[in-house]
Amino acid sequence: MSRRLIAVVFIAFVSYAGFAQRVDESAVSVPNARDAALGGPHIALPSGFQTMFSNPAGLIDLEPQFSFSELTFRFTGPVFSLSSVIMQGVGGDFAALLASPSVQTLLSSIYANLSLTGPLYFGYAGAGMGFVVLNDTGVRFQNVGATGIEARLSERFLLSAGYGLGIPLPESWRSSLALGFGLKGFVRGDVVVSTSLLGLPTLVESIGLDLLTGSPFELITGIGIDAGVNYRWRDTLGVALTVDNLYTPTAVLSYDTLGGFLDSSIDPGEPTYSSMAQDITVGLAYTPRLGTFERYVQNLSLMFDYRDIFDFWLDPANSENIVLKFGVGLEATLLQVLSIRAGFSEGLFAAGLGIDMSIVELSAAMYGTELSLEPGLRPVYNLIFGLEFRR
Repeated sequence: MSRRLIAVVFIAFVSYAGFAQRVDESAVSVPNARDAALGGPHIALPSGFQTMFSNPAGLIDLEPQFSFSELTFRFTGPVFSLSSVIMQGVGGDFAALLASPSVQTLLSSIYANLSLTGPLYFGYAGAGMGFVVLNDTGVRFQNVGATGIEARLSERFLLSAGYGLGIPLPESWRSSLALGFGLKGFVRGDVVVSTSLLGLPTLVESIGLDLLTGSPFELITGIGIDAGVNYRWRDTLGVALTVDNLYTPTAVLSYDTLGGFLDSSIDPGEPTYSSMAQDITVGLAYTPRLGTFERYVQNLSLMFDYRDIFDFWLDPANSENIVLKFGVGLEATLLQVLSIRAGFSEGLFAAGLGIDMSIVELSAAMYGTELSLEPGLRPVYNLIFGLEFRR
């Protein structure tokens, strides 16, 4: 490819990216307990079905495997404290409970999320290709302004497919090179319930089907393309680059009420179109040979990623501090059963465990996420538990 053609492609890429807008990334992200414990997904090392979301080029290195189902629970922020407040209010004087200083402090800066991925999680991956269809359900509470509270209930269906292609290299290089492309599509429905701190007692008393059907509803759809490249040297060192949301247009239809959407009695008008901002990431993975120690320790891996490299250019309004872009992960498997994981991402630590019981794998992790664009301003911690059924 000539230098002139490369320049034309680069200019076209930048021209599109300059008009891209960042929408809610949860529309295309898939929570995973293993990745969470390792400081987020790492693109230079294949990781089962998550490879389709992290780097489709890694599909070429996967052994064939089927997914029958998955259950992944994620808790973000003071979910249990918020649940305790609601239960106490239902069983007593909710107005008096809200007046207490501890509850006022909790609600003034609340951000809590509870989600379940699955039980629909069916797919195949391996030998250079894969697909998966899944669903997840979530509810998120957060403060809006000085005295507002918003609850967002979501249901999403996502379909993803990927293809990896090996590029022949001289045998003397003892290396492999792969390109990969992923196609994803999703449909998500959000019911938004908003109130003020003073209106919370009335809202809790009116919880029911009528409250949901009478609340605003958003229908979000999108389809996107991802791309990646992965280079492996002697099966020990990996170097990768991915472009998530190479082109991911989205459309949002807003209805006054969920009931109006269900009975088609409300015209939402023209949809709102946008495109998800591109996310360009580079990654490294080192898997040393342990010799005789491999009898006890397998798959020792050290991973490093620098994520969303050009967000200051592609999406300056949401550009993060450079500290939040680094992800580091360390994983080791003991006796081919127990995996120990640790990581660092978004300026916060992560850790977790995994138990491989052949068909079933159980994983758990605790990790931090930063809600602001600067490190340490608004960190929240998460607990995630995953039960994966694979063969």
